[in-house]
Amino acid sequence: MKVLQLVTRRQYRGAEVFAANLSEELIKLGHEILFVGLYTNDDNELYVNRAKNFDLSKRKKKGISPKLVIALARLVGREKPDVVQCNGSDTLKYMVAASYFTRKVPIVYRNISTISEWLDSSVKKKIYTHLFNHVDFVTSVGSESIQDLRETFNYPKEKTAVIRRGIPFQTYDPKQAGMNLRSELGLSKSDKIAIHIGNFSPEKNHSFLLKVFSDLKETHPDIKLVCVGSGITFEKIKKEIKEKDLEQTVYLMGFRKNIPELLAGSDCFVLSSLVEGVPGVILEAAVQKKPSVATNVGGVQEVIRHNETGYIIDNFDKDKFKEALIKLLEDETLRSQMGGTAYKLVLEEFNPTRNAKRFQELYQELAGGANHDGSKKKRKLRVLQIIQRKQFRGAELFASQLSNHLIKKGHEVQMYSIYDGPAALPFKGGVRTFNRRKTGRHLDISGWRSIARVVKEFRPDIVQANASDTLKYTVLSKMVYDWKAPIVYRNASISSYYINNFLSKFWNRELLKKVDQIISVSDWSKRDLNTIFPFTKHKSNVITIGVEQEEASLKSPYTGAGNKNILHIGSFTSEKNHIELLEMFRKVWLDFPNARLHLIGEGSLRLEIVSVINKLGLSKVVTMHGEMREPLNYIRYADVLVLPSLVEGLPAVILEAMYHKTPVVAYAVGGIPEVLDESTGFPVKSGDKNSFVKYVKEAISNPPEDRIEKAKQRVEKLFLNKDLVEKFLDTYYQV
Repeated sequence: MKVLQLVTRRQYRGAEVFAANLSEELIKLGHEILFVGLYTNDDNELYVNRAKNFDLSKRKKKGISPKLVIALARLVGREKPDVVQCNGSDTLKYMVAASYFTRKVPIVYRNISTISEWLDSSVKKKIYTHLFNHVDFVTSVGSESIQDLRETFNYPKEKTAVIRRGIPFQTYDPKQAGMNLRSELGLSKSDKIAIHIGNFSPEKNHSFLLKVFSDLKETHPDIKLVCVGSGITFEKIKKEIKEKDLEQTVYLMGFRKNIPELLAGSDCFVLSSLVEGVPGVILEAAVQKKPSVATNVGGVQEVIRHNETGYIIDNFDKDKFKEALIKLLEDETLRSQMGGTAYKLVLEEFNPTRNAKRFQELYQELAGGANHDGSKKKRKLRVLQIIQRKQFRGAELFASQLSNHLIKKGHEVQMYSIYDGPAALPFKGGVRTFNRRKTGRHLDISGWRSIARVVKEFRPDIVQANASDTLKYTVLSKMVYDWKAPIVYRNASISSYYINNFLSKFWNRELLKKVDQIISVSDWSKRDLNTIFPFTKHKSNVITIGVEQEEASLKSPYTGAGNKNILHIGSFTSEKNHIELLEMFRKVWLDFPNARLHLIGEGSLRLEIVSVINKLGLSKVVTMHGEMREPLNYIRYADVLVLPSLVEGLPAVILEAMYHKTPVVAYAVGGIPEVLDESTGFPVKSGDKNSFVKYVKEAISNPPEDRIEKAKQRVEKLFLNKDLVEKFLDTYYQV
């Protein structure tokens, strides 16, 4: 692909450096990059190797420059990029203006800040609302900033994504770098260096740091501040340093290119900004294994874990900022520990190659056209998804996620639920309902007619039934009203658990005879169904469930410092085995008084579960959260996910936990052993309560890092929805 990366100036600032780093990664992946500045940068020009680097005008003018709009329109017309990424507000304004005079090309906007903080008038808000109406997709550096943008402009969630910064891993020897830095500044070996890197501008709030170091000069004269950068407030800060007699405490180095080496030579990083998006320089410090002390603004909480990788200071509290610095700089072991944890965070969450691939996938989806190998794409399909109820359950959630991926690939999808429900499922096409009554499901001619009417109007190529009642309604509608679309049945459970008498076996045999294809979630589910109904073998295949490559917020939803949070997600039904779970949790809690059990879900057994909680004396340590649309943060920050189910097909929640590096303890039933074994978690023989308790204790007291890493790798290799959608399409085309 050819990608136009548009920046304000080719300069060494956050947005531009990110665009340059991303461009280099995309070039490694085989793409062609145009790295273009709106205005010329007179000093220290940023350059991307193997890209086309140039600028469109010499200097910025007030208002909109028609000459610059024309130059950009001609560039797009001449170079014919597949996608344009705008990095900065000026680039967005000019690209939208140019789009009126040139060929249509998808526009991606890269949001790096909390946008509502600089929209200081209703006129400006109206202008930017208009601009974003022309943007095809918005990516953001963090969850806080993207949520702010959605709310500010009422921008569609499905056209946004968090794709974190990719931080290059160029490390330096800290001892040599420290010697070089101290030699350049004339400092002694015993001096401690806190470094600040950023433009000299009002929002960077250098004056706050000067107040902190004025106090430190008197009590801890060996602690020094080094400031790197240039800008409009540089001379003002330089003058203030002289007035406060801080020339031997605060050192200004001006603009420098060797940022990683300077960070490696320092002892910690400091940030005092009034406004920030997700500050990448904190991550650059983490690459050099340096902890940070920062004011709590913007997305700082997404790059610093308080008390783990550094300290976050609320309300610009000068004394607390000073105390955190002293604590960090006087304890070498603490610095080393926090720096190592910070490095691990960057390695896991801000990998440049992984994030570049996510941009690549986004660009390819927006650009469309031929397949990656140049072959012609197959015709687009119409898929009608029938789900049982609007509820946050595995089958309905996966059907929603699968449908979103089908739409991204250009197919048309409609989704209907047999029964209504309160859940706002994540299908971006909107879930409609037939609004049937469950008591009348055995003979519901009106319901069958409603399905037939939708089939007639929508004319689907495939009708997919997701769960048992949907199978019944869909097949009977086809039999009575004689529509022709093939039916695909999604088998998401262990059929023998429910089909356990002559009548249910006879009834389901007749239904399954009318189905064109059966897609089971696991080998176990398929074998189980084929054993009951051997005639289904010739029309059965396995496509597992998967997970979305979603980024959880870096802020834990759990309260209570030091608690061990044990999580269960599932409907309050007998097969989920909540009563036994509570009995086992009580044994854990007696040995670990800081253990807390969190139950996410709803169902018919809620009152019975509440009664058992009270009977066991667990009301203060068990929290019932109800149904939850997006439990991702609870999964990520749990100390362990537990699943003592009596029957399962292949629960998506296990895959989500594995993907987000949360250890799993589960009964090895159904398809669970196909993803969870002793190398990826803690599978337990069903009913072995003692082993279950033992492994929960082990997981919360000594997390198995090797198993956790292997679990994530397995999910990334085999269970991503973006890959599974191709398998569904292959099945649809064969049908």
